[in-house]
Amino acid sequence: MVTFYDTPQEARRDAAARGLREKVVCLVTRAGSSGPELLVFDHVPDGGAGVQVVAGGVEPGETPERAATRELHEESGLSLTRPTVLTSYRWEAQLPERFTRQVCHAYALTAPAGTPDTWDHLAEGRYTFRFRWAPLHAPGLDWEMDAALPHLNQLLHKELQA
Repeated sequence: MVTFYDTPQEARRDAAARGLREKVVCLVTRAGSSGPELLVFDHVPDGGAGVQVVAGGVEPGETPERAATRELHEESGLSLTRPTVLTSYRWEAQLPERFTRQVCHAYALTAPAGTPDTWDHLAEGRYTFRFRWAPLHAPGLDWEMDAALPHLNQLLHKELQA
């Protein structure tokens, strides 16, 4: 179940009041030959985690915006700045092994020209993530990672109209 907040500040207050973990989700896009593309990755070897985008926890004393740029660098090797907040939401789900509830902050970032089509990155010295670009209209994401895609599409549409 996904519940959206009106502002990131409201989401942060709710997370603190409920004692919930805060997480960031990084939606990195680029212009592809067939339309906008989203940066996704798979685990190598595949451990059943599915197709994901860069995401991770907000550390104590850290802002979600800072967490987004830090997680992006740690998990992909990309050093992008100025993430644009898309939305914040509470995600609740009964997973096979446990019930989870967390507050997520989704950010849009734009990949610079020359970003490779694919690459592998060793994250935390133990996980190999294989990055690639997927069509934004059908990236095949798992978990709740697609919850903010309508907000990303709205932002990209506004940018095209400007």
